[in-house]
Amino acid sequence: MFLKPLLLITLFLLLTSCMFAPQENRYERVAMSTKASTGPVAQLHRAAMTALTQDNSREAIDLLQRAIKIEPRNPYSWHYLALSYWQEKNYGKCLQMIERSRSYSATLTDLEQANQSLREQCGLGVMDG
Repeated sequence: MFLKPLLLITLFLLLTSCMFAPQENRYERVAMSTKASTGPVAQLHRAAMTALTQDNSREAIDLLQRAIKIEPRNPYSWHYLALSYWQEKNYGKCLQMIERSRSYSATLTDLEQANQSLREQCGLGVMDG
């Protein structure tokens, strides 16, 4: 029972650490992968990932901001918010959200790796933009 959510989280983090995922399915692989939490935050995470798969980053941002109001120290909410800003090519905001995620994820090495990968992508985006 506990192993399945842990496996999904690990899979999500490995997939998000890939820097050059194809554009059309960049978020498709993570649409149903969220932190092993329950309740409204997990539902908001799933809805936000679905919005990202549909290239609707504005909706994802709104959903994740609601999740953060419920659980402000949830590092996954901040990471997913960073992904949303990355999709919008708002690399400055992306980097800010990564730092917030990192500040709450000291013991989550897989999330730290995903944050580092996204941080590098945002840095590349800033250099290109």
